[in-house]
Amino acid sequence: MDIKEELKELERRRHAALQMGGPEKVKRQHDRGKLTARERIQLLMDEGSFQEYGLLATHQSHRPEMDGRITPADGVITGFGLVEGRMAGVIAEDFTVLGGSVGLTHMMKKVRMVEIATQERVPLIWLLDGAGARAEEAIGEGLPAVFHHLKIAKMSGIAPQVGVVMGPCAGDSALVGSLLEFIIMVKGHGMMAAGGPPVVLTATGERVTKEDLGGPDVHCKISGVADNVAESDADAIQMVKRYLSYLPSNAWEYPPSRESQDDPERMEEELLEILPQNPKRPYDMKRIINCIVDRESFFEIKPDFAPMMITGLARMNGHPVGIIANQPMVYAGAITAKAAQKERHFIDLCSAYHLPIIFLVDVPGVMTGPQSEREGALRFGLAVAYSLAWADVPKITVVIRKAFGFGGCAMCGYGAKQTLVLAWPTADFGSLPVEGGVLAGHGSQLADAKDPETLRKQIEEAYRKYCGAYPAAQRFNVDDVIDPRETRPRIIRALELALCRRSSRPSPVMRHGVMP
Repeated sequence: MDIKEELKELERRRHAALQMGGPEKVKRQHDRGKLTARERIQLLMDEGSFQEYGLLATHQSHRPEMDGRITPADGVITGFGLVEGRMAGVIAEDFTVLGGSVGLTHMMKKVRMVEIATQERVPLIWLLDGAGARAEEAIGEGLPAVFHHLKIAKMSGIAPQVGVVMGPCAGDSALVGSLLEFIIMVKGHGMMAAGGPPVVLTATGERVTKEDLGGPDVHCKISGVADNVAESDADAIQMVKRYLSYLPSNAWEYPPSRESQDDPERMEEELLEILPQNPKRPYDMKRIINCIVDRESFFEIKPDFAPMMITGLARMNGHPVGIIANQPMVYAGAITAKAAQKERHFIDLCSAYHLPIIFLVDVPGVMTGPQSEREGALRFGLAVAYSLAWADVPKITVVIRKAFGFGGCAMCGYGAKQTLVLAWPTADFGSLPVEGGVLAGHGSQLADAKDPETLRKQIEEAYRKYCGAYPAAQRFNVDDVIDPRETRPRIIRALELALCRRSSRPSPVMRHGVMP
């Protein structure tokens, strides 16, 4: 055996595999405004750090139509490297090779990556651009994909898993994407559906476009299956990096703090101008968030889904935190079924990766009415309470304006083992809003009164004496009533106190997964 000749053959095979589906298929990918799988990995991984697994893999089909064909890397590029200095794995479906479809070797490579990432406790990033099961290998045979999905589910809460839907993903690719902890869809290209338009036409007779079937507008706004929309492949890769920057590499580490350039004692005058004088008028809660977190650190999760609930990552004096806030601009901040699902998922994410949670509360309660009841708002609201009960992370609550009924409980009301509970002077508390409570509790009395309107106002005024921020402070249902400008420094001091509980390394006795 001539080792030099063998090395030449190795180099030839490597070079051939790196060509992916060939120049024509690569050009077609570029013409669609998409990067290739290898170009995407190059953007994601630190220069020179990517170590590929399975470069020389190809299909295993014995069917006549596949005889003599080579499928470079079998349509999926896998390996490990550094993402901003930290180790991570990547699975990138290669649309230039049989549409990134799933064959047996392709599936084996994905399973191998999930197993290694779980074993070594490193994040796993899925760059999804695949057409589902490969007809030449899968039709009539079936691939053991269910085991693949079970392994992904069991990795949840061990190390972060991110999916980027970068093309028309159907079948297995769509199922994988839906299962991950954070899901990005690229505008104009990303689609997720159990079956693509041809399958829908065959099954139901309905003609539908990819965008209407499972595009970003469907999954990032209506279904909530995906989280954030990216403008391009490059934008999506940057979003992955930003998301991971707030999280630890795994559940056995704490989130990475960094030195902050923002004054922890900063007191924003703008906070005095945000709330309207009329307590029934809305305002934008995001203005408050941006005033109190480290400047330009707020990264919103699911911004277009259930917008009456705001969830996102931020930093406070350099420490990563989760933010959960009501948005009075939409349904007055009431908790709908979708809002509750959004909140529950985010609490689970923070619990899994040791992120303290800051609650900014202005909630009139759980949404009521026939439609809300049919959607199951009560059940989903209680799912929030369930996640809160198991969330063993520091929690800080600030009541801005309203904290009524079970909505207040779902927004981490007093007694949820917070490190600190604060109220602005504008805060209002109660089992019900005063107006509705008076009508419900004094209906007969008002009906019999000679002047029901005057009586109603008198009763409402009497109740309001028990509902504001100062009665709550007098009963010690809040720890303090503060000047709104003090919100940032008070939160940061409480956060520094709460971080005292951290040991040198966390040891999760009960691991928290993140249910889809």
